[in-house]
Amino acid sequence: MERRVFVLAPSGKDAQLICVALERAQIEVQVCISALAVVERAREGIGALLLAEEALKDLAALRYLHDMVEAQPPWSDLPVVLLTRRGRISPLAAAAIHKLGNVTTLERPTQVSTLVSTLRTALRTRERQYEMRQADVRKDMFLATLAHELRNPLAPLSNALHLLHTDGVEADQQRWAIDVMQRQTSQLSRLVDDLLDVARITRGKISLQKTRADLREMVRDAIETSLPIVRAMGHRFESSLPAEPVWIEADRTRVAQCVANLLTNAAKYTPHGGRITLALRADGADAEIVVRDNGIGFPPQEARRLFEVFAQVEHAVPRAQGGLGLGLSIVKALVEMHGGSVGAHSEGDGHGAEFAIRLPRLAASGAPAAQAKRGPSVSTHGCCRILVVDDNRDSADSMAELLTACGHETRTAYRGEDALAMAAQWPPQLALLDIGLPDMSGHELARRLRAQDSGVTPVLVALTGWGQQADVARSAEAGFDHHLTKPADIATLLELVDRVVAQHA
Repeated sequence: MERRVFVLAPSGKDAQLICVALERAQIEVQVCISALAVVERAREGIGALLLAEEALKDLAALRYLHDMVEAQPPWSDLPVVLLTRRGRISPLAAAAIHKLGNVTTLERPTQVSTLVSTLRTALRTRERQYEMRQADVRKDMFLATLAHELRNPLAPLSNALHLLHTDGVEADQQRWAIDVMQRQTSQLSRLVDDLLDVARITRGKISLQKTRADLREMVRDAIETSLPIVRAMGHRFESSLPAEPVWIEADRTRVAQCVANLLTNAAKYTPHGGRITLALRADGADAEIVVRDNGIGFPPQEARRLFEVFAQVEHAVPRAQGGLGLGLSIVKALVEMHGGSVGAHSEGDGHGAEFAIRLPRLAASGAPAAQAKRGPSVSTHGCCRILVVDDNRDSADSMAELLTACGHETRTAYRGEDALAMAAQWPPQLALLDIGLPDMSGHELARRLRAQDSGVTPVLVALTGWGQQADVARSAEAGFDHHLTKPADIATLLELVDRVVAQHA
C-alpha cells in the first residue's frame, strides 16, 4: 500500500518548506521537479499529490497529470491537494479541479496544521481504496474457488450415477458408486456449513451451547471426523492426550469443529505421505491443543492474515487439496467466543506449519460423569406412518425410500393440496414438510394439517434448506414440532421417528 505524498512545486524553497513540515508530521514525501516526473514515479505507487497552482503554467503539465488520472484503474481515485492563491480560483486552478477529479483546494498562505490534516485525510482515503481493491481481489478469488469446489463433487456424483444406470453393473460396483456419492455429498454439506457459519459469525447470529466437559473427548471427536481425510492422503498421524481429564466450559460440537478444521487443514496442505501430530496439554490456567505438520508451510509474515475471511496464501492455493479457505477464520471466531486464542507459525515455504488453540481451563472438582456417545437408532417399536412432502421429487422419493427401508410406511406428495387430500384419507403419525412448495408454503400446509380432524395428531417436521434462527422461529409459529435443515442428519431423524412410534405403541 502506497503512503507517499508527491510534491510538485516549482519553487525549490516552497518544496523544501513543505517537506520539512510533512516529515516532522511523519508523512513520507517525494519531491518531483516536473509533472512528467510525477507520472513516471507514480507507476511505482502514489498516496496523494500535493500540487502548487503555479506548477501548471505549462499547459503540458496539466495534460500529463490529466492523462495519468484518466489511466487509473477503476478502484483508484488519486487524492490531489491544490495550493491556490488567496481570493479567487484562477482559470488554471479551475481547469485542474475539473480535469484531475478528486481535488481539495487550500488557499495560501495556509497553516501547517491545516496542510498536515488535509494530507492525512487524503492518505486515509487512499488507504481505504487499496483496502477495497484487496477485498475485491480476495472476493474474486473466493468466488472462483467456491465455483471450483462446488464443481469438484459434482463430477464424481455424476459419474457414479451414470454407473448405477449402466446395464449389468456388478454389486461391488454399486457399493463403490454409493460410497463415492456419500463422500461427495458430505463434502458438499461441509462447504455449505462453512458458508453458513461465516455468515452467522459475521452478523453475530451464532450462539454457543456451553457445558462443562472434558476437552479430551472433543479432541477425540475431531480426530474421528478428520481421520478419513488424513488417511486418504496417506499421512502418518500421531496424537498425545493426557491421562487425566482437561475440563473446560465449552460448546462441545464447536470446539470439536475447530480442532477438526485444523487437522483437515494440515492434511490438505501436506503432500501425500506426510506426518501430522496433535498434542493436548494443560498449561497453567489454559488448555493448549497443538497441531503440527511437515507440509508446504507459509511465509512467517502471513501468519496473522491466514485467519482472515477470504484470505489464502497465494503460493499454497494450487497445492491445497480442496476447500474454500474459510476454515481458519471460523476457528478464530469460535475460539475467541470461548475466551481463547489461536495462532500459527511456520519457518517458511516447505517447512511445515504449527497451529495452536488455547482455551481457559476449569478446576477438576465437580466434574460430571462421562456420558456414552449416542449413535443413530432405528425404531424397534414398530412401523410409523410418515407423509413426505417436497416439490423436489428426487428429495421426496429418496427420503421415502430410506424410511421404507427402515421398516416404516410412507406416502409422498409434491404439492400442498395433494398432501392435504392424502392426509385426510391416510392420517400420518409424522409429516416431513418442505417449506417452498409450488401451491402454498410449508407453513400454510402445517396450519391446515393441524386444522384437519382426522383423529390423529401428526408430529410435524419442517425439512428445509432454510436454517437460520428466524426460520426456526417461523416454523414454530406455524405449528411445527421440529425444524431440520437439509440434508437432514439421518441418525437424528430416525431417533425422532423412533420416539413417535413409541408414543403410539
